[in-house]
Amino acid sequence: MNMFDKMNISGLNYAMDVSSKRNQVISENIANVDTPNYKAKDLDFEKAMKEYFSGGNNLPLKVTDKRHISPQNSEGNISSLIYEQNNPSLRNDGNDVNLDYEMSEMASNAVKYSMFSQITGTEFARLKSAITGR
Repeated sequence: MNMFDKMNISGLNYAMDVSSKRNQVISENIANVDTPNYKAKDLDFEKAMKEYFSGGNNLPLKVTDKRHISPQNSEGNISSLIYEQNNPSLRNDGNDVNLDYEMSEMASNAVKYSMFSQITGTEFARLKSAITGR
């Protein structure tokens, strides 16, 4: 089954959240291109979406106090999917960031985010049309 067969507003929201977080991780890699011993990180978008649509293997949050973390907060789940790329370091300072690779990944990620944003807009337009009858 295709990811788009199950896509709904909350799925699109999560996809945009994951894409946004991945953009942040890539930006951090680019910002640290000259930092000695910095190890490049990444976020596996496909794994995050598979986990989301399979229901994940996380235990459900139970909120017993208003000060607890909201179960709708997906930021913690997304951050847990960040990993070190373990690229072979070609530099003497131990930094393994490949600027060309990071820039191409950022461009690819921007296209994904734009696509999910457009699909979300289309879904809201469709819902508005269904509600108003126009």
